[in-house]
Amino acid sequence: MSLAAGWMQPLFAGLLNMALAAAVGVAVLQGGVSSAAASVRLAGIARMACVFLGVGLAAYLCAGAVAMTEASIVELPAALWLVLTQSHFGGMVWVALIAWIMLMVSTASFASPVRSALFVTGLVGFALARAATGHAADQGFASFSVLIHTAHVLAATAWAGSVGICVLLTSDWSTWPLQQRSALAHRVSKIATLALLLVVGSGMFNVARTLGHASNPWASAYAWILLAKLCAVGIAAGLGARNRWHWLARLDHDQAAGANGFRLVLLVEAVVLLVVLALAAKLGTTMPA
Repeated sequence: MSLAAGWMQPLFAGLLNMALAAAVGVAVLQGGVSSAAASVRLAGIARMACVFLGVGLAAYLCAGAVAMTEASIVELPAALWLVLTQSHFGGMVWVALIAWIMLMVSTASFASPVRSALFVTGLVGFALARAATGHAADQGFASFSVLIHTAHVLAATAWAGSVGICVLLTSDWSTWPLQQRSALAHRVSKIATLALLLVVGSGMFNVARTLGHASNPWASAYAWILLAKLCAVGIAAGLGARNRWHWLARLDHDQAAGANGFRLVLLVEAVVLLVVLALAAKLGTTMPA
């Protein structure tokens, strides 16, 4: 296995997953933030996430082109054009590029009633491109498998992104009014719960599609990476349950320990979810049994 296919592709795919999660996290948390300072911080995070999406997309394209053509550095420009014009992978890169342009326009500093709609459309388009460059595309771009995997990508990034962005926003939330702290905490908890249900449902479909006909799935690295991902998801779900049923109630009663405990568990959950996104990137570039 070449370096590009074995490590560079999953590395940059992981970067794409994390940047997309940050952008989706901003989108789903906007309604739970009422202070002007937090809104400004969210806008800055959104712009930075979109910049990283563009950098990650370019790097992912280069790694994919090298993996598919085994081109040298000198041959890379020709290989890039070949991949962009003659492959399904290249077609999805074009879709992702259009979605990225929409995201960058929507995060520019201008007032427009369509900015939010443009941002959401760009996120869905980018998630669709990510889903269609994975194993789901084996059944065709316009397939039910790609649709389900797009929902899986959006749900996973909404969960990871909402948790991660909330950690960034709450570094000073001991000074926030109780109502603002409670509103954000409840929103994150609800988003994570709904996202977990979608992740599990769509993930079961994906597992059945990729491994349902394998005679010996454990003979492949794919199955073991999948098992590690499932374990990480289980840990993250347990941390989220701890926050929802223990620390959230104490936070609502304006206990300092409640706010500190909620954020600490949220921080650990965010780290675990980053591992989930990294494992998902490796899965997407590993052949199943």
